[in-house]
Amino acid sequence: MSSTVNAAVDILLIVLSAALVVYLVVALLDPERF
Repeated sequence: MSSTVNAAVDILLIVLSAALVVYLVVALLDPERF
C-alpha cells in the first residue's frame, strides 16, 4: 500500500514540476498573457 502511495506522490510531483516549468517558459516567452 505504501509503495502505491509513494508512486502516486512521485507522479504528482513530476506532473506539478512539469506544469511549473511549462508555466515559467510561457510566462517568459509571452509575458503579455499574464
